[in-house]
Amino acid sequence: MKLQQAYISEAVAVGNWKIIGYKGPGDQASTGLKSSTTNFEYTDEGTYSTGNTTTLGSTAVKGFSVKNVVKLNDCGIAADNWKVEVAKADGSEGEASFTSTTQCSELTPNFEKIGK
Repeated sequence: MKLQQAYISEAVAVGNWKIIGYKGPGDQASTGLKSSTTNFEYTDEGTYSTGNTTTLGSTAVKGFSVKNVVKLNDCGIAADNWKVEVAKADGSEGEASFTSTTQCSELTPNFEKIGK
């Protein structure tokens, strides 16, 4: 979230992983927008209007998402078990609010506090 917030502060736009300088854990896809480990697939799910960025607006942009590819305790295999969305924060330009959600809070009880 720190890299994205820094980019938003400068560009007043949401940037994809490549433009903000982030690399997901594990093996990288050739696009630079996905990575994977034994148990997880990480994806930059943003819809970018100019290829690498999109305007920061009041409508949330889906960004980071994680899918587990194996069952983990009570957390079944599903798309987007963890995700973060970005929207313009009320108030000043260049400020964002991050909304983190999970379907597997038993594994990551503090995940929903990311960006808060």
